[in-house]
Amino acid sequence: MKRNFLYIVLVLIMVLTTSLLTAAAPLPITTFTLVQPHLEEPLPIIPLTINVGSVYTVIVKVDSDQQFISAMALPSFQFPGKGVVAVQGGDRVGSGMFATLEVTFKAKSSTAEFPTGGAAPVHVVVGVRYGGGYVVVEDFVFQVTVLP
Repeated sequence: MKRNFLYIVLVLIMVLTTSLLTAAAPLPITTFTLVQPHLEEPLPIIPLTINVGSVYTVIVKVDSDQQFISAMALPSFQFPGKGVVAVQGGDRVGSGMFATLEVTFKAKSSTAEFPTGGAAPVHVVVGVRYGGGYVVVEDFVFQVTVLP
């Protein structure tokens, strides 16, 4: 009888320990704010007009309620090397709970002849990586018109 009681207690301890260790941690709340260009209300596609040779910087602020491992912003182009190019490859910060990331573009040539209606689709993709492999991503889409 004592032996059965010990087995039952041991099994209960194992079950309780396992359930406590595998309890899901709350997911972080991550917010992405487009600082530049400043918009009164969010748009699915952000129009932007710049002149050839001009430089424009997109600034995104990241806030989190939990510590993240890293945050980064990278550009993506539909027409690489034409119309609009990135001055640098992107921006990255290490661990923290907030970050300000910048991606700078340069207007290389006119987009008037582009098949997308005279504008170049440009994405700024911002990602935040947390412990345990959890990643949060936000994609800002710009329709960039480059004037000659």
